Amino acid sequence: MIFLFSRSLTQKEQEILLRIQEFVKRCHATSDSHDYSHVFMVTRTAIQISKNIEEAVDPFIVIAGSLLHDIGKTTSHFAGFHGLFGGSIAEEFLEGLEIPHSISEKICRVVIRHTPTSEIPPETPEEKVVYDADTLDRLGLMGLLRGFIGKEGSMQDILEKYMNSRQLDYEKLNYEYSRELGIMGAQELEGFSHVIQKRLDDRMSSIEGIFEKEGLLEGKQTVKTRKMRGRKKK
Repeated sequence: MIFLFSRSLTQKEQEILLRIQEFVKRCHATSDSHDYSHVFMVTRTAIQISKNIEEAVDPFIVIAGSLLHDIGKTTSHFAGFHGLFGGSIAEEFLEGLEIPHSISEKICRVVIRHTPTSEIPPETPEEKVVYDADTLDRLGLMGLLRGFIGKEGSMQDILEKYMNSRQLDYEKLNYEYSRELGIMGAQELEGFSHVIQKRLDDRMSSIEGIFEKEGLLEGKQTVKTRKMRGRKKK
């Protein structure tokens, strides 16, 4: 069964969304990890989720909320509660665009409630959709790469903590369709994490294993090492 948005975007709404996009691009231009590419992916995923759930979703509110969802992360000073801070920024910006308060309030709620750090769970379909879309971008490969940026500790500890957190994220997704998308992202993430883990294990191995592998032990030279030495004698 195919579901659609509750309505289409008006021409004026399209123009406003493009203005929001330009504002967001400028604000995220110097971000270390949450750049505009993340915002774009969340917006695209939010649209995809909205078209595959039974609840009616307002396209203007969900797209505007997606574009502005991480506006509070454009400065590291408030990253810990960027949803609440971002809601304030969004409110001021939307007021400047002369968006009716009843609409801007719903958009700001999306911004505030898209992250667990605000400690206010999402309630409306638009809030839940953007929450899921943002979560899903953390479950994939790009989310893993961003997860290493600015983190302290060993790579092993960071990887273990990241994978455990992503499992909890998956369990908090609001919609069945989101969980279906999450499975694909999780499989991609798991495959790549195994590669990283293998590399980490190799880096932590004892040099004793290198002795034999590289043919440095008396009487235990590898075939490759014997051939190389034979060529040198010639």
